[in-house]
Amino acid sequence: MLREGLEKQEILKILSEKLKKDYSYKSGSILGSMCTEPFDFGVEVYMNYISKNLGDPGLFLGTAELEEELVAEIAGLLNDKNIIGTFTTGGSEANLIAMRIAKELRPDISNPEVVVPCSAHVSFDKAANLLGIKLKKANLDDNFELDLNHFESLINKNTCGVVGIAGTTSLGLIDPIEDIGKIVEDENIFFHVDAAFGGFVLPFMRYLNYKIPAWDFSVKAVDSITADPHKMGLGIIPSGGFFLRDSSILQKLGFEIPYLAGGNFKHFHIVGTRPGGTVIAFWAILKSLGINGFIEIVRECMENTQYLAACINEINGLKLATNPVMNVVGITTENNDSICKIDEKLRKKNWMVGKFEDFNLIRIVVMPHVQKIHLQNFINDLEKIVKELNIS
Repeated sequence: MLREGLEKQEILKILSEKLKKDYSYKSGSILGSMCTEPFDFGVEVYMNYISKNLGDPGLFLGTAELEEELVAEIAGLLNDKNIIGTFTTGGSEANLIAMRIAKELRPDISNPEVVVPCSAHVSFDKAANLLGIKLKKANLDDNFELDLNHFESLINKNTCGVVGIAGTTSLGLIDPIEDIGKIVEDENIFFHVDAAFGGFVLPFMRYLNYKIPAWDFSVKAVDSITADPHKMGLGIIPSGGFFLRDSSILQKLGFEIPYLAGGNFKHFHIVGTRPGGTVIAFWAILKSLGINGFIEIVRECMENTQYLAACINEINGLKLATNPVMNVVGITTENNDSICKIDEKLRKKNWMVGKFEDFNLIRIVVMPHVQKIHLQNFINDLEKIVKELNIS
């Protein structure tokens, strides 16, 4: 650490040079991320309220009230206006909170287990490790959809929770949430839906007349949902959300900190200090865009998704892993050639995609920063690479 501080301009110059290595969403080369450039107005609002701390809401009563207002607005999107909710550091923390609740609600189970699809996000593996829960993973079928019979067979007397995904990490698919609900209904098993990605896509797809199966609180057995503002909500990075049907669980299992300047309160969070600026910014984003604004964003993403899918179908040697349900496209090879060489050559051309070796696919997430011209350039490079590698 320097004894004498540098001038601001010198610091900014150094930072500019050091951060040249970073990729930019605006460049269009980031095709494999489920995050995007935050909405401009949200950034402006966030910078004005960067010191707000919801880890001590008694000091920031207005910010806490805005969080409650925001949860009430999102409740309408999730089909139950009576839920409670809170904003987290991201989907990983929200999923960890759900796993903890599932375990703590069943103190009678000495060896708790949670059943998840094998397409579930790695955050569930992390949560299981931290909480001492055994994670049981259900198989997928040839179309990468959940094998419901195998899922049901994994449920036993030690099962404290089950998880369904609404927007899988690899392909953006929706698990049969209604069918899982029927399996666990009246079984005293906590049912969590990870909609970290789908939570701010699926509600707006309904307005665009896409046929979306029930996945939210309209399914009676669903107890909680994860939905991330920093994905398709265009919120500040990082910001996640956890939403819960039964408000009494907060009083039963919430943590309480006795020494806060603002006074005691109950909370689910793993972290202590919690940014209020991200919440205020997302409140402003929802007010600014409204339902129609989000519909238009999702419409454009889906149109670009369909364009990309059609282009992939025209490339000899490649095929879609499955027809896209949301704005996520999985690309694999027709004859089971390894996708790794394609991924390697794409990266040399600065295309940052997601690679899933277990499924032999690369993933393109058609986020709002991905424009049609970017996809056209990507397709041109991809066609050349497939020919170079003699994939057929």
